[in-house]
Amino acid sequence: MVGDPSCDAAQQKLEKFLRHQVNHSGQSICLNQHDVLFEANDVSDGLYLIKQGRIKVFIRNPAGDQIELAVLQKGALIGEMSLFGEAGRSASCSALDPSTELLAIPRDTALEIIERDEEARHALIMILSQRSRSMVRFIHDFSNMTSLVADGNYTGVHALINSLGNPDPAVRSAREAFKLMLSRVQAREATLQSTVATLSLEIDRQRAAREVASVMESSLFQDLQKNASELRRKLKE
Repeated sequence: MVGDPSCDAAQQKLEKFLRHQVNHSGQSICLNQHDVLFEANDVSDGLYLIKQGRIKVFIRNPAGDQIELAVLQKGALIGEMSLFGEAGRSASCSALDPSTELLAIPRDTALEIIERDEEARHALIMILSQRSRSMVRFIHDFSNMTSLVADGNYTGVHALINSLGNPDPAVRSAREAFKLMLSRVQAREATLQSTVATLSLEIDRQRAAREVASVMESSLFQDLQKNASELRRKLKE
């Protein structure tokens, strides 16, 4: 998820420290591809260290679509907010690779380890700071695209989604998530426009039918019909 060299160094330092401290006491967890590590709102009772493979962090929107927030690589920590009293998981996590391996670290054990080592605390703060900045960028980019859609500026949204100027993974994730949502919005809009056009034609047809019926029921039209019938009769004589 992160590309900041200082944060990468902090992550590597914390990984080595935790691995050394809990490698024998931590619980090893193996996941197959697409297996779920935990779901959003599950009890947050500890953190995980990725030993092998990649983990996708995501949330689900009301439609059930997965919105990817990050892809965490080997050495990354997952669920570190549990150290700060988080009661439930803020997002879901699943394995992207076969044979993904993690080290589960109970919250109390992790707290005890980090409290004993100043460098570990500093590394954790660096990681949390970088992830917070990435999340702010995610929210900012998502809000910007939402504003463009509200203004009906789909061209601007597509230009922003397809731009290559910002390599931040959080921004890319926001744009990929919005791309899916935008395609659905445009599909619904096209369906609505088609329905409105069909209704307009039906309304015009019914209006024309009423106007024709009104003309045919008028005394003038009936007199014309009578005169036309009389004229045809005389022509036949």
